[in-house]
Amino acid sequence: MKKRDLVLNIVFAILVVVVLIGILLDNPMLEYLFRPLIMLWIALYFLLNAKKRTFMSGVLTAFFFSWVGDIFVLLSGAYGNDSFFFVGTGSFSLSLLTYIFLFLFSTENDIKGLLLRNPFWIIPLAAYGLFLALLLYPRLEGFTVYLILFYIILLTGMSLSALNRRDRVNFNSFRLVFAGSLFFVISGSLLAVHSFHTEIPYADFMIMLTFIAAQYLIMRGLIFEKERPGTRE
Repeated sequence: MKKRDLVLNIVFAILVVVVLIGILLDNPMLEYLFRPLIMLWIALYFLLNAKKRTFMSGVLTAFFFSWVGDIFVLLSGAYGNDSFFFVGTGSFSLSLLTYIFLFLFSTENDIKGLLLRNPFWIIPLAAYGLFLALLLYPRLEGFTVYLILFYIILLTGMSLSALNRRDRVNFNSFRLVFAGSLFFVISGSLLAVHSFHTEIPYADFMIMLTFIAAQYLIMRGLIFEKERPGTRE
């Protein structure tokens, strides 16, 4: 590992620990000061290390919407404002849409996606999305019904599109991005269940931990993705 990357990873570890301690100690100041820096760090690390330059703007767009979404969810918890929560959820939805587009159309070769070759791989994640929707639906009302159900579709769709990258990109890129997508599903599910169904002990801590893991793994996986042969950088 380059000295620069080692230093950056130490900084990242410190940021994560401080934010998680802030959540456990219910110290809003630590969260306000350091939590927004996590997605900025992820974007910077990606910029410095990405091998594939042609999808740079798309990846940074996904990071940006995730950053905005996380900030508004943070503000929602601080002020108890539903409007902030809905803006945050909307921003996360835009992030998921961007990820789906990237995972489906940014590849290293012309091999068909895994889900086209074997559609049965759709079933586990689709079944989970249906279960989550049925669990939450009785507790939702008005505009929230459409927002949360649409978010669940995007959440599971993003993970399916990450799974579809199998054999279309190198294995290191695939496994890290798919693992990150599963952490994103866990984080989004915890947030939805805690907000609309049942209070979960240490929910904020677990949501943030899985969210950070998701974004970090997706970023590291996308760093490994290479340009298609003959593509000019």
